[in-house]
Amino acid sequence: MELVPWIPTPHAIIEYLVNSINIDRDDTVLDMGCGDGRVILSFARLGANGICIEIDKTLCNIVEISSQLLNVKDKIRVICRDFFTVSLSDLEPAPTIIYLYLYRSILEEIAKKLEKELSIGTIIVTLDFPISSWSPFFVKHIVDENGFDRFLWFYVIGISNPMARRFVFTEDEHINLIQTRLAKRKLYLY
Repeated sequence: MELVPWIPTPHAIIEYLVNSINIDRDDTVLDMGCGDGRVILSFARLGANGICIEIDKTLCNIVEISSQLLNVKDKIRVICRDFFTVSLSDLEPAPTIIYLYLYRSILEEIAKKLEKELSIGTIIVTLDFPISSWSPFFVKHIVDENGFDRFLWFYVIGISNPMARRFVFTEDEHINLIQTRLAKRKLYLY
C-alpha cells in the first residue's frame, strides 16, 4: 500500500472535539494514521486512553516522546504498523471513539473493516471527507484557524453503517448501549 502524506489536524478541530465529545476516563480514542499524535495526546490529557496506529516510524517516535513530555505515557499506546493489518476487535481496551483524517479513497477501503471489527455503539469521526456508503448522525461545519471550511462527520456503529440498515435489534441492550454512548456527548451544543 502506498503511503499517504501526513496532514496535521487543525487546532480548531481538536478544540471542538475536546469540548464536544465529553471524553472521560472510560473512553478509549483510536486515531488511525495518527501522525504526530496531536489528537490522541489532547484526549489523553483529559484522562482518556489513546491508541495511535501510524505506519511512519519517525511519527511514531514523535508520539512516544510527546506522550512522555506531557506525562500521559501511561495513557497512550502506539502501534507502528499499517492500520489495515491491525485487528481492531483485538485492541484492549476496546475503542469507544475512532478519529480518521484520511483521504476519501482510504475511508472507502477501511469502511468494511470498521463495520466488521468495531462493536455496536462505537463512534467514528472523520474530518473533511465522509464515508460515502454510511449515514452520519451529525455533521459539523467549522472554520479553522487558517480560515478554511472544515467538516466533521459523526457516525455510530449500529446506526450509520450499511449493515445496521439490514440488522434487526432483537434485544433492547443494543439500543440502550447506543443511547448511553451518545447521551453523554455534547455535539449539538457547540
